[in-house]
Parts: sequence; structure tokens; C-alpha cells
Amino acid sequence: MKDNQLAKYKEMKGFLPVIEGKVLDIGIGPGWFEDFFNIKSMGIDLDKDSRANVIASGDFIPFGDNSFDFVVCLDTIHLLTGKDVSRVLKDKGFFLVSHFVNMGNEKEVEKRLLNMFNEFKLLKREIVGDKEKDLIMLLKK
Repeated sequence: MKDNQLAKYKEMKGFLPVIEGKVLDIGIGPGWFEDFFNIKSMGIDLDKDSRANVIASGDFIPFGDNSFDFVVCLDTIHLLTGKDVSRVLKDKGFFLVSHFVNMGNEKEVEKRLLNMFNEFKLLKREIVGDKEKDLIMLLKK
């Protein structure tokens, strides 16, 4: 599993802006994203064995309004409503989100994500991964 994730991160590397400022990782898990990109983030996760700084749901993010410059939500958004992301992300902040896709459903998944985050501007989208494919979207508030 880790090898698949790292391969996806390598593919993402070229289209991401510099990740700086205060970063929130929703569903941080073991922290592979932070390790790969050599960044520090505030991680939340419901798994007490994760690398989370705070055990919390991404639907009830326990931070104030406009707290983060960059929010990451990889392989987790299908479990969430996503409504709290906009509240904690600063104006002009970036949101990196991924959702797994399979044969032929990438347009449907993209439409659903764009509807969930309709107040954001889509900057980039890519399908990454060989065995397990993900739709990666970079949005700006």
C-alpha cells in the first residue's frame, strides 16, 4: 500500500504549488504525504494509531475559521461531507483532494467533488496511479 501511495505522490509532485504556511491534513493516517513532501502539518484522523495531532473527524474540524493556508484530504473525502473544509481554509488557500476512481467513473466523481466544493476554483486535475487510480484535484478558495 505504501509503495502505491508514494508512486502517486511522485506523479503529483509536478503539478503542486509549493506547500507552505499552515497545513491541515484530513485523514493523515501514517503521515506518508508529509514525509514524502518534507512538510509539517496539523493532522487529524479518527484512527488513534495514526500520526494525527488531534483525533477528530474531517466533518467537525476542531480549529477556528480561516486557520489554514493549505488543506490536504487524500483517500478520505468519500467518507466526509466536506462542508467544514471551506470554513477552516483561508481565502485564496489551496485544497488538494483525491478520490479513488475506476473504469469510466472519473467524470462522475469529478462532478460530485466540484459540486461539494462549488465555492472553490479548480486549478488542476489529474488521474494518477497504476493499479489503484485516483482523481487528484487542486482547488483554490
